[in-house]
Amino acid sequence: MSRLSLFAGTAAFLWASSYAHAGVITSAGSTTVQPAMKACAVAYKKSHADTQVIIAGGGSSKGVKTVGKGKVDIGRASREIKDKELKAFPDMKTFRLGTDGVAIVVNAENPLTSITSAQVEQLYKGEVNNWKAIGGGDGAVSLISLGKVHGTYELFSEHFHLEGNEADGTLTFDKGKAWVAFSQDVALQKVAHDVNAIAFASVGVAAEYVQGGGSVRLLTLDGVEPTEANVASGSYKLSRPLLIMTKGEPTGEVKDFVSYMQGSECQSVVKSLGYVPAR
Repeated sequence: MSRLSLFAGTAAFLWASSYAHAGVITSAGSTTVQPAMKACAVAYKKSHADTQVIIAGGGSSKGVKTVGKGKVDIGRASREIKDKELKAFPDMKTFRLGTDGVAIVVNAENPLTSITSAQVEQLYKGEVNNWKAIGGGDGAVSLISLGKVHGTYELFSEHFHLEGNEADGTLTFDKGKAWVAFSQDVALQKVAHDVNAIAFASVGVAAEYVQGGGSVRLLTLDGVEPTEANVASGSYKLSRPLLIMTKGEPTGEVKDFVSYMQGSECQSVVKSLGYVPAR
């Protein structure tokens, strides 16, 4: 073998070894799980400087499909995996990152502080269209919703017995018409700038938005405040699991990162964001 061939082979081996070590982990799915994963990825990188974690949104359904088809390393969902999804992707493995509640959110200037499930249903179905009918100010209710691909929407619609038809940026529930926000941040921003708006968002995401100065209020639902303690105890009923998924058992760097997310350091991060940690 020539010296040139030997050098080329050695260089190729070193290059390949370097890339195998300096890996990229990709993830897509639930925007509710996204802040927790981002925060854990930042902490993880402190001891794994050569690992890059690329995190995209898209909603829970996208998280299931993309990981099930092997398009990303880790999917994310903020709801239970459906039977039809388990059937479509039988080798998909799920791991619980924590638990989150979904809060009903209004503008901070809205005098309303509490609401019942029946009232939420009436508002979104268009049966009640002025805030004064349920103890608020005199103003036409402005409905905001997440799109149907979001796990947050699925939990919301099931809990309040709503069936929406989505078209051209609008969700129609019987007589009620809601403007569709493509993310929770957008929904919260819309509420913060509209005194008559109502929306729903993750308790953790909404609480963080308020802490950052966002002009919104999380409403007490059926007499129970949307707090971490009430979500953990089960007394706040509008809650769901935060899941991460892989195609088959994770290996290599993906396995290390999944294990890290379920470990004490990342679980402390999950708790700090207002979610209930898995352990």
